[in-house]
Amino acid sequence: MKNTRENNFNIIRLSAALLVIYVHSFSIFNTTKKEPIVSFLHLGFGLGEFAVTVFFIISGYLITASYIKSETNFQYFKARVLRIYPGLIVVMLLTAFLVGPFLTRLDIKSYFQSIEVYLYPIKGIPLFTATSFLPGLFTENHYPNAVNGSLWTLFWEFLCYIGVAVLGNLKILNKLTVQLMMACVIVTSVILSFFSKDQFIMHSLVIVLPLFLAFFTGMLFYFIKSNIKFEIKWTCIVLISFIILSNENLSFTNLYLLPLAYLVFALSYSKHIRFYHFGSKYDISYGTYIYAFLIQQILYQVTEGSLPFFVNVTLSIVITIPFAFLSYVLIEKPIMKFK
Repeated sequence: MKNTRENNFNIIRLSAALLVIYVHSFSIFNTTKKEPIVSFLHLGFGLGEFAVTVFFIISGYLITASYIKSETNFQYFKARVLRIYPGLIVVMLLTAFLVGPFLTRLDIKSYFQSIEVYLYPIKGIPLFTATSFLPGLFTENHYPNAVNGSLWTLFWEFLCYIGVAVLGNLKILNKLTVQLMMACVIVTSVILSFFSKDQFIMHSLVIVLPLFLAFFTGMLFYFIKSNIKFEIKWTCIVLISFIILSNENLSFTNLYLLPLAYLVFALSYSKHIRFYHFGSKYDISYGTYIYAFLIQQILYQVTEGSLPFFVNVTLSIVITIPFAFLSYVLIEKPIMKFK
């Protein structure tokens, strides 16, 4: 596994973002269908969770590399803030002051009299409250009130960024530390499986722990990259182990993330599947992720949920991609010059 820019990370991340659109369509567009792949394979997780963990695996690898290459903490955090916040702030401003006034069920005066309108972009700053509601917006949708339900993962990802810096400053950012953290997450996941998931804290842990383990696994692959070789026979064996560990009876351990990480990096550095230059000029995966849910909610309200499922999915993708492109060209890419 070479430390090179010739990889398929961009197309994998975009594919994951598009998969999130597909998965969200089941809940947003009022369908009784279930994810067919999940049912067929008896997976213990949804494809949305799968897509997000792929993001975190790649992020764990790249962010570790970023920290190690950064000369100072300031340089490291500046790069992280400039990557996440500009695009996020713009989408939240557009939502509050353009989408909201046009689609709110309230009259314009009442809408702008609500303090929530002005707090909405500000709430995006700590990331934890980036999924806040707006007055009268999407209140009658099948998935009511949720303005941009995808943004919740950004808080946990940034928390991982902070964790990397903490480990680095403590001089313990190494393979052993990462392995210990992974072991702690796996043991905790197994222990939690014996308790009810109805309580909010338990439910939250069950959702968040796989994200941490995915990020840690990406970190581990960074430290062992020089020792990893991707061969067809091993990839097939790992794929089989992933399918087994993904079963609904075993997935509670979150061990499936280990073979998944191997598969992600095997695909990323594949000599046979080469999309190395895809997204090198226009990396629209982040823009796709932060605009898609909002656009899907808009589409449902405008069409009143009358379109067939796959038409909704197709339109969601077709409409989201141009917004993601503009986000990258007009906001994300120009800001990167200040890294």
